[in-house]
Amino acid sequence: MAAPASTGKQPRAKKPGSIKKPRTEPINVKSTDKLVDAATAVAMLGVKLQSLYAYVSRGWVRAVPAASGKGNLYFVEDLEALGARGRSRGDSVSAERVIRWGGGAIMQTAITSIGPDGPRYRGNLAADLAASQRPFEDCAELLWNGILPDASVLWQPVAPGPEFQALSAGIAGIAGRNPSRRLLAVVVEAYAASLGKHPELTLGAPALAGRQLVQVMAAALGLLGEQPEYVLSQRPQAIAALVADRLRVRTDADALWAINAALILSADNELAPATFAARIAASAGSDIFSCVTTALGAFEGMLTGVGCDEAEAMLRQTANDPDRYLALLAARIDRKSPLAGYNHPLYPAGDPRARLLMDIARQVVAPGGQGAAALHCIDQAQARLSLKPNLPLGLLAVCLALEAPAGAAGAVMALGRTAGWIAHALEQRLAGFLVRPRARYVGP
Repeated sequence: MAAPASTGKQPRAKKPGSIKKPRTEPINVKSTDKLVDAATAVAMLGVKLQSLYAYVSRGWVRAVPAASGKGNLYFVEDLEALGARGRSRGDSVSAERVIRWGGGAIMQTAITSIGPDGPRYRGNLAADLAASQRPFEDCAELLWNGILPDASVLWQPVAPGPEFQALSAGIAGIAGRNPSRRLLAVVVEAYAASLGKHPELTLGAPALAGRQLVQVMAAALGLLGEQPEYVLSQRPQAIAALVADRLRVRTDADALWAINAALILSADNELAPATFAARIAASAGSDIFSCVTTALGAFEGMLTGVGCDEAEAMLRQTANDPDRYLALLAARIDRKSPLAGYNHPLYPAGDPRARLLMDIARQVVAPGGQGAAALHCIDQAQARLSLKPNLPLGLLAVCLALEAPAGAAGAVMALGRTAGWIAHALEQRLAGFLVRPRARYVGP
């Protein structure tokens, strides 16, 4: 029988190293290694069983025989690393899609969950904590330590050295030219710098550093208003009382309840951009102070600090006149411009945090004053334009009811959110991995 004719083509030679050789050396399993079965592995990766086998053959995932003799077990460390990498252009496109707002990117957390009734801090509804008239310190301890204190305690006051006092005096001189978030960031960094290279270690423990950081920021609210000043309390003082003193507002029980509620409802709202920034900084090894200043730099959206400022500017621009205010809102809606103070994509039925704060504001406002006129404008916007207030507007309502200085709402929101930033930074440390998405290059 004749041999088939030659085509003249030679088989293509495989490049050395183009195929990863199967692993031949034995795999050592340590007591600390986490192993999962095939069903769990494919669920973690979101692939089919055949793909898992392919990853094993390429050496990307280690497999060891199960003790029962049935099937293999797979290293969780390898599965997590593979899931984070993205092995193709399609994976990078998917990653880009999910990290956008509403795209579905997931990061595990035991701190806050979001539901129609608002955020829950470690299973406790934030609105219930605020309505119960608990102090903000209880909320912070819950977020940081996972336990709601049985009895509230006053934090020990900050005792800074002369270096920080000199720095804070200089900050007061530039207060009138800067937004509240930048002032808060400068104060935090000044305090950290006064403690030396390792401020968190100097203070002894992350929770102690967090307590002092919050007090340092609360005192910075005295930089708002016509006569900026920075004065730390020399005695143990509740955060709400410190805020009231520095904002130069009433300090009666109703006013302190309103401030505590504002801080508690601001404390966390899951993985907002500034919170994500704090986690990135923590994953890179930053101390608590740097995590908070990183977050403050990202706290400039319509649903956060800028939203408070813009909502306040619209009310002041219209002099709390309902008709002018509604006309301004309607014009922005027609132009499809961002509408500060209203609607929140996480709460399509209305932000429950704002509803509670609006109710509290109505209880503490002085009849016939500017605060009452502002609340009437907001009520008309709900009734006639079907707008739903969000948290920034609720905070603004409380601050206007208490006749706080301009910019107070954004500062109060940032101060309250600091408790959440610290909690997320601490949780990210325990997670033990670097938050580092990959980029898809599209240049020349």
